[in-house]
Amino acid sequence: MMEVNTIRQMTTPWAGARGLTTGLMLTEIHQDVWTGRLLLSMGMPIQADVPPQVIYQLQFDHFFGYRVLEGADVLDLMDDNDSNSDSQIQLITPSRFLIWFHQQSQGIHLDEDIQHYRIASWDYCVDVLAAQEPLVKRKV
Repeated sequence: MMEVNTIRQMTTPWAGARGLTTGLMLTEIHQDVWTGRLLLSMGMPIQADVPPQVIYQLQFDHFFGYRVLEGADVLDLMDDNDSNSDSQIQLITPSRFLIWFHQQSQGIHLDEDIQHYRIASWDYCVDVLAAQEPLVKRKV
């Protein structure tokens, strides 16, 4: 059995996601290594065998790290009362992922205001560590 982590994470809806369509599905993750940009595309599923049309893209111009997990695997990371949030884009504080990042980078980024963004859909969950808010681009 896995040991329970003692840091209790709390989620709050990210204000920049206010008004976005809910029920979106993650359709693509693109990391441009040259520019340091991370682009997450999200769309609304219409048919089971047709890829969703992209409605929004979240663009992180500078990020420190990200991880992608299948939706079912994320339930173990969430605290019981935090999985019922309306928002698909949340801020997580305190963040176990951010603490792990600071340990791995030996604390060289401790003076930067790094936020833990969680982009959750029914199929995947992407956690992004970034010091700047993502840009929301509407594609439709």
